[in-house]
Amino acid sequence: MKRFVVILLALIAFNSSVALNSAEAKTTINTTKIVRTVKRQKKKINRKLIRKRLNLYGKKKGMNHNPNLKVNNSSWLPPLTIKYYINNKELISAGKEAIKDLLDYFERYEPSDISFNVIMSKKYLYIVYG
Repeated sequence: MKRFVVILLALIAFNSSVALNSAEAKTTINTTKIVRTVKRQKKKINRKLIRKRLNLYGKKKGMNHNPNLKVNNSSWLPPLTIKYYINNKELISAGKEAIKDLLDYFERYEPSDISFNVIMSKKYLYIVYG
């Protein structure tokens, strides 16, 4: 036990002498951050192409396309706000995800039991179903 106390006191003395003899150095570094902003140009949305692609995608998944389904006579998923999408590809991709969500929600039914339509207003894209 004495040996432990002696070693402990020696370490404390050594650390305090190092602390007294050491110097603290402060440095400052000037840095410049370069930020590049890329402005994404919005392309015109081709509504006919988007409806066609999404209708084909739904049919390919086994769903029935029914052009008589409208927003006022059927159920619909939360609409996609068109202005948030830069081009056709992004909007088509979001529409496909909405169709997948619809099929996942009604997974207990066969896809052929679900009728759907794609509606586009000035501001929104609706996936309606019945």
